[in-house]
Amino acid sequence: MLNVQGTGEAGGVEHPLATLAGVQKIIAAIPADDAVRAAQDGVQWLESLHGIVYFPMSHRYDVIDRIDMAVKRHGEHLLEQYLALKPQAKFQEGLLWRAAMGYWKALGSAYMECVAQVMADKRAVESFRETFPQLVARAVRAQVLQIKWILMRYGYVNDIYWTAAAKLYGYAEAGAFLDDAVEIYPGEHGRSSVRRELLRAMMLGVSSTGGLSPAKQHIAERAIAHFSTSFVSSTQAATGCNFFFDLHGGMSPARVLAEAPRGARLFYFGAGEALDAAQSAVDAVNETGKLPPEMHLNADGNVDHAADTLLHLAFNWEKELPARDSVRRKVATTLQIVQGFEGVLALGSKTTQETWVVENASTEGYGIIVPERRGEWLQVGVLIGFLPEDENAQWGAGVVRRVETDARGQRRVGVQVLSRAVVPGTMCTWHSNGVRGAPHNVVLLGAVPSRSGYLQALLRPESFTLRDGLEATRLSDGRSFVVMPSGLVESGPDFDRVRFKVS
Repeated sequence: MLNVQGTGEAGGVEHPLATLAGVQKIIAAIPADDAVRAAQDGVQWLESLHGIVYFPMSHRYDVIDRIDMAVKRHGEHLLEQYLALKPQAKFQEGLLWRAAMGYWKALGSAYMECVAQVMADKRAVESFRETFPQLVARAVRAQVLQIKWILMRYGYVNDIYWTAAAKLYGYAEAGAFLDDAVEIYPGEHGRSSVRRELLRAMMLGVSSTGGLSPAKQHIAERAIAHFSTSFVSSTQAATGCNFFFDLHGGMSPARVLAEAPRGARLFYFGAGEALDAAQSAVDAVNETGKLPPEMHLNADGNVDHAADTLLHLAFNWEKELPARDSVRRKVATTLQIVQGFEGVLALGSKTTQETWVVENASTEGYGIIVPERRGEWLQVGVLIGFLPEDENAQWGAGVVRRVETDARGQRRVGVQVLSRAVVPGTMCTWHSNGVRGAPHNVVLLGAVPSRSGYLQALLRPESFTLRDGLEATRLSDGRSFVVMPSGLVESGPDFDRVRFKVS
């Protein structure tokens, strides 16, 4: 943090950002090929502006704008690197997340302080009238990006973010530019309005992103940005406005079934025509294998991920959520947990185990509280092995389907059970002439085939093609089955779940 004073003060030192030449020098020094360092430099210089009141408003905003534009592409690189990580890469995950979140937080604070400085000075409001809508819209978008990065780590979005959003709405409403088209940033997708940007934040907040992997959360945020012109809002309860928000701040957006706080100034909103548009996009994928050409969701070509995400959004944007398939019962027990394919394969031997607390259970899975400093590798789609505390319990396998953090910092996890008694085994290619390939370790999700003659197994990704004839062997007793892959059920970070037909 810099310790500088303003030009002209006794013994003062000119702030490095006080002149255009100084700003250009600092921007030129931001590394071109190190996104983490670039973000850290951006944080340093943005924070150095805190409390500096002697800069002319136009210069202050120009400085923030230049830093913003210089670090913008580095922010995109941080996101790309983050989404490419495996869950096990804890150190790198923390490094990238702190760099990105730290930068967006510093940028948001700089814009918010800029807004406050304008609002505190009537002369500044008048002289800054043309630029003020852009400033407010940028402050809102910085809030959206902070919320996005918090959710990608399955964190709790503190009320301070929603309070900031409420304040910015109030400024735009008072200035009568809430719905004005604003060029927030240069480029094709840089034009929006303050209302649209606020709806992006709110729709992201009610979309249950704790049920999506980080990659799908990014797709969800891009889809919300794409659909933002279709969202609806009103200060009165209205058709299609399935959610509400308190414009006094202090609470997160919620479904209208929730109880509103006393004295709240309610803002109702919902998906509007985006609900049908999301379903239509899924239908297009099912029919053509492609997204509609106007949709650019940054899904890296994975249309299945895009379709899954759009279905998730449409499901959560409906007026009411359907009842659960199975009844949950409250329990008080623990599970021993191992991570990933290798942990499940080893059945707890030679792997690090954690103890998680089960708070409810059903025939399909568990609702779990993860103790503090446990499960740092957690994200949706991760495979786990679990051992109940019962005396005769066996190791089972499940997939994490939901991760959320509450206001007290407790992480709650939803786990779908794939099998309550897994069986280690091997598989190798098998030919009718008796020739066999090299064996691969697998996890059988049942000791015997189902009544219809099928068997599911967990394999390392791309161990075999779906055209290979295989021989599966149970390691417990050496019994073998000739099997043929009938379909890939799902893929995770370190496993494929495949369905086989037993000959």
